[in-house]
Amino acid sequence: MNFYENVVILNPSLTDEELKTATDKISDFITNAGGEMIKVDVWGKKRLAYELNKHKMGYYVLYLFKAPSNLLQKVENYFKVYDPVIKFMAIKLGKKEIAVLQKPAAEAPAAEAEKVS
Repeated sequence: MNFYENVVILNPSLTDEELKTATDKISDFITNAGGEMIKVDVWGKKRLAYELNKHKMGYYVLYLFKAPSNLLQKVENYFKVYDPVIKFMAIKLGKKEIAVLQKPAAEAPAAEAEKVS
């Protein structure tokens, strides 16, 4: 199984309830298709760098998940037909990023401090 980081930009006209429903629906899709959710982080409503589908703002959501490689294509196809999604980008994480994810939270800041020294 591979680790993936997926940033999704959702329609800015969604209400808080619709935003929660959309993020839950995406998480459920990944889980039901054989993936394992690690983290869902809603970054909030932000201004876009350029206009997308006549939208100047969008809700940014970060998904970290573990899944087999064939699931990524299914997720991307789902985003293409799911109306609240304006834009998405999925990245396969490398060994260094996975090591940072798997460290306990207390050790992560200490490891970062050692790199700086």
